[in-house]
This record gives sequence, structure tokens and C-alpha cells, in this order.
Amino acid sequence: MHCNMNAYTRVCIVGAGAIGGFVGARLAQGGAEVVFIARGRNLEAIRERGMRVVYRDGREETAAVTATDDYAACGPCDVVILALKAHQLPAVADKLTPLFHAETVVIPMQNGIPFWYFHGHGGELTGHAVESVDPGGRVLAAIPPSRILGCVVYPATELTGPGTVVHIEGDRFPIGELDGSVSERAQAVSALFTRGGLKSPVLDNVRAE
Repeated sequence: MHCNMNAYTRVCIVGAGAIGGFVGARLAQGGAEVVFIARGRNLEAIRERGMRVVYRDGREETAAVTATDDYAACGPCDVVILALKAHQLPAVADKLTPLFHAETVVIPMQNGIPFWYFHGHGGELTGHAVESVDPGGRVLAAIPPSRILGCVVYPATELTGPGTVVHIEGDRFPIGELDGSVSERAQAVSALFTRGGLKSPVLDNVRAE
């Protein structure tokens, strides 16, 4: 794949919680078209007024984003960020296909050992799903590993109400290819995050991070 640093412009955030809300708001402020997959009061609040972020210094910003509970209505995106807790992923994994086009990148944002850990890892466990977070390998089967960029989440944030996130500290989201390469798409995603005011270095060993 060949892409320029501004190639990724349409982003879907699956999960409008504390981290997803913060990341989506920042990317939107950086010029990305951001769509949240959300539900309930969160969905209603985002539709009514966007995603609101409150900072520790008292600043507030409300990002212009859209939201839906319908994966098909969202349609294909350049980047899909999975901002759900690990145990919630199996329930949505089979719904993600409408979000993908040929070059869509998927960024799971779950800390701890991720479901993709052993893909391309080498050794006797290579290719195995991590059963504790992906029972039966359902998530890994639904998301082609070739789409995945690893990511580690450093910021601390809190969802304090529907469509409202408080940022406590941190802005670092290092990313990396599962095979350790420094690819053009990883650099393009890094540039996307940087435009949103986030730090997103491309690592050659994201597992170590």
C-alpha cells in the first residue's frame, strides 16, 4: 500500500466511552471526519451537541462529530478504533465488516495483553488468540490481523456524563505494526493522531511497550 501522510481522514470510533470519546474529539479537532458507534443516552448527547472534553485547567471544547448505532449506516472508514473494554469485543466483532474498505486500518485500544498478541509473534504460539480476552478466537477471526495496528493507551480520562469526557492526564498513544515494520500506513496514522494534538510514535516493538 502507498499512502501519503494525510491519507486517513474518515475515522470510526466503536465505543464512545472515556478513551474513545477523548480520542475522537481530538481527531475531529485535528480535521478528521469522526463517526462514533454509540448507544443510549451517549448516542443522544453526541447527536445533539457533539463530543465534549473538559480539561484539568478548566478549558472545555466540543468537537463536531456524528454518531450512530448502525454499523451499516456508518459505512466504510479509513481507520476504525475499537475503544471498548476487552470483554466487550466478542459481541461486536461480527458487526464490523461494513466499516471496512480494502485498506481500512483497525486500532484496538485495550490495555493489557491484547487478543492479537501472538499474531506474527513467532514461536510455538504464533497465530493463537489470547483465550482470556478472545474466547474461541472469535475477534481474531472477525478482524483480519493484516488490518491491525497495535496501540498502547497512556492517557487517563473519565466519562462523567453522556457525551462528556474529563481529561485527567496524558496524550501518548504509541502504535506499531504487529510484525515490527515501520510501514507507510503506521506513519500515516501517526500523522493523523499528531494533527489531533496527540503523541503517537511508531514503534518497532509495540508488544514491549
